[in-house]
Amino acid sequence: MTTIDLVIVLSYVVGLFVFGMVVGLRETAEDFLILSRRANVILVLFSVVSSWVGVGVIVGTAAAGYDSGISFALTGGLGALVAVGAASVIAPRIKAFGDLHRAHTLGDFFGIRYSRAARVASASVVILIYLLFTAVQFNGLARLLNVWTGVAFESAIAITAVTTIIYTAFAGIKSDFYTDVIHFCVMAVVLLGVLLPILGGATHGFRDLLALPPSFFSPFSFGGVGYFAGALVFGVGVVFVSMELWQRIYASTSAATARKALIGSALAVVPFYAVAAVSGMALRVRDPFLTDRDLALFVMMKTYLPNGILGLGVAAFIAVFVSSVNTMIMVVSATFTKDFYKTMIKPEATEMNMLRMGRISTLLAGIGGLLLSYVVRDIITLSILALFLLLVFLPAVIGGFYWRRSTATGAFWSIVAGLVGTFGALPYLKTNAFVPGFLLCTLVFVVVSKLTPHAPSEIVEVLNEVRR
Repeated sequence: MTTIDLVIVLSYVVGLFVFGMVVGLRETAEDFLILSRRANVILVLFSVVSSWVGVGVIVGTAAAGYDSGISFALTGGLGALVAVGAASVIAPRIKAFGDLHRAHTLGDFFGIRYSRAARVASASVVILIYLLFTAVQFNGLARLLNVWTGVAFESAIAITAVTTIIYTAFAGIKSDFYTDVIHFCVMAVVLLGVLLPILGGATHGFRDLLALPPSFFSPFSFGGVGYFAGALVFGVGVVFVSMELWQRIYASTSAATARKALIGSALAVVPFYAVAAVSGMALRVRDPFLTDRDLALFVMMKTYLPNGILGLGVAAFIAVFVSSVNTMIMVVSATFTKDFYKTMIKPEATEMNMLRMGRISTLLAGIGGLLLSYVVRDIITLSILALFLLLVFLPAVIGGFYWRRSTATGAFWSIVAGLVGTFGALPYLKTNAFVPGFLLCTLVFVVVSKLTPHAPSEIVEVLNEVRR
């Protein structure tokens, strides 16, 4: 990169960190966890988009575009429209539950509706999943820095992780909401306003892409028909149980605010899938022998973006990374702070105790994601595994809101069965391992709930409360 590019990147990063920390130092525990339930439509919309369109999504989609064409992006874009649109239906129930019970996490739902054991099981799995997501983000940005600066991959991970962990520990979710608006605007300008038109010119109006094999234009080339159909169907369920989405719904000023923001965000994420896929396909035309597919988008940006704009592009990706990893780490931090520390370790914890523990657990969560990023390097596989592992919560969540016969025992064992089924099938089915896991956890939930009585701890009235 040129000097002007470096100046732009450094200015952006320093400004982001200063702003985030200044805002974060003025926050309460409620601000740190869910912005004290006062986020408006714009804040929620941009926050959802910035969290959704993370480095894992953009890098993974570009890599899949290089390998197989439009399939992965088409599945992701359609899935976003269907899933987030469907989630807007259940959002009022989540919001009503959160306001009534002062909930902050997905574990709160399992603990209040079901039992302490269900809370522990769900919170433990949430921490595992979001540590995987954090590792994806660290891997993505490390690859970016490796391409653009030449810093060794392992060193790049360490540098990005340490700075982001420190930032997140002070900023919390309050700063995340405000900076996400800036992140989205920068990302949109660079990827949609600059890179996409340049790619169009470099590929003669995208006509050069027609030289690729016909399979690159099939919706089923990534994972086959089963993956395409399954991702659309199961994608709806994933959104229902994504804790970062629950956090944003909890944080909204009202159910109407959450619903409008979710619908808007579904429309906003689609163009980012498109530009990432086109970038990967354009590089396949230009260089069909790239050894590391995860570098596809970064190589295209380095090749085609002019001086100055390249620096803004690097800043955009740093913005995407910081936003996404902030969200993932905050999910882990909030889960530990509320579901373990406040509920089990120190029930008498004050606001100050909660805020202090939130910052400490944020540091620990970031370190955990960092260590995991050195172990697992495959961004696409890791992203898919973490995403669809969320489905182990779906039967108990839907049952908890809509089926009076749901029991705490059924909820607990369905989570256990889903984990066993998914990881048991992983060596054989790879990215489709979530299917038997989900089917098994659904079967266990229904059967065990039918055969067991309600536990004394259950609040079955949740079904009635969220309808009012």
